[in-house]
Amino acid sequence: MSTIVAAAVRDELDVSDKPRKAPHRSRVLYLGAGLLAALMILALLAPLFGSPYVMHTDGLTDLGAPLGMFSPHHIFGTDSLGRDMLARSVTGLRSTLFVAIVANVTSLLLGTVVGLLAGFFGSFVEQSLMRIVDVFLSIPVVLSGLALASIVGRGMWGIVVVVTALYWAWTARLVYGEVLRLRGRGFVEAATVHGVARFTILRRHVLPHTSTVLINIAALNGAAVVVIGAGLSYLGAGIQAPQPELGNLLQNGAAAIDYAPHLLLVPLALTVATVLSFVLIAEGINRRNSLSERHSWLDI
Repeated sequence: MSTIVAAAVRDELDVSDKPRKAPHRSRVLYLGAGLLAALMILALLAPLFGSPYVMHTDGLTDLGAPLGMFSPHHIFGTDSLGRDMLARSVTGLRSTLFVAIVANVTSLLLGTVVGLLAGFFGSFVEQSLMRIVDVFLSIPVVLSGLALASIVGRGMWGIVVVVTALYWAWTARLVYGEVLRLRGRGFVEAATVHGVARFTILRRHVLPHTSTVLINIAALNGAAVVVIGAGLSYLGAGIQAPQPELGNLLQNGAAAIDYAPHLLLVPLALTVATVLSFVLIAEGINRRNSLSERHSWLDI
């Protein structure tokens, strides 16, 4: 009977017995991963492009305006102080990626631990932890980010702490929902009946089954962390000048948009590319998961 149902579903969806690779689904993931890898390599090679702090005497016109793009010795021009925009933009990309990766990892770890404990143990632990999560989720991101930045400081590590505090609750909520779904599964109940310790069940049985959700969260959080990190720096609550970061470069560029648009366009392009890379990775993962779930249903 199940074979007949599966065959009918295959005919309805026009899916063969052997799963097709669907290359267009993989291309999205590979494109995002390749773009992110290229940006990371560019950030790692930032010292090769020169110092972002040196004020070049040839970096200003006779009127004191910054050099435009494709100027001699300054392919992306200079800023109003004569500092090379290529060196500053690449170094700013390095700072942004550092904050995004570190804050993403820390928020993912903290949120995963809270979500696992709340979803699996239930009772008082669940109510206590999830009420704390609800409090963090109810606070506006920008306002709470500005408030936290004034408390913990505005350097690189300060913004990492701020972004982690802003995004761990989202991870906790999603992991909590996934653990609730897994808690009633047969393999968890069997391990419980056989007397396996709860933390062992969490580590060996529940956590591995949340890996797909965690990967999706990491990709989506990566894009959000880049935006909020750069946004806080743009508002003056993140990494401060003279240290370049894409957010404060955007702030400087916005002030000079009338006479030097390249000061805004260069860091804006890097910011958009960074966010796009994480979004493409998340979309590629989602497409792969949806395809694998469809074929797992057809194999029943």
